[in-house]
Amino acid sequence: MSLELNIVTPEGTRYEGQVEALVVPGAEGDFGVLPGHERFLAAVRIGELQIQDGRHALWAAVSDGFAEVNGDKVVLMVDSCEFAGDIDAARAERARARAEREIEQLRAAHAEATNFLIEERALQRALIRIQVASKPQRPM
Repeated sequence: MSLELNIVTPEGTRYEGQVEALVVPGAEGDFGVLPGHERFLAAVRIGELQIQDGRHALWAAVSDGFAEVNGDKVVLMVDSCEFAGDIDAARAERARARAEREIEQLRAAHAEATNFLIEERALQRALIRIQVASKPQRPM
């Protein structure tokens, strides 16, 4: 028994296929989905998505969106989805360093909370991308 998984971003479909299970970074905490799961809708936060496709685990860095679970079908609608093999780790490290610098400058300037939120989210995305980039990945 398997699940049909579709991952959609504003740029288009990032993944479409049958999987055994997945762990999604939900806004209220990570949650697992297996075939026959109860129907529900949940918010997705920046984090690691783990996909089990039988013998392999796939890892992706995802950001905000929604997960719709309907029995044996899951649709993830997220702002971004980058699989481990597609992440440029050096670029993610540069993004992390830039976000940390910006946060420190905002702190020193006593900037508005909105600016902190923007840079903290950029830092979260960079850290997740770095973390996911180090995961083993089978070729897509």
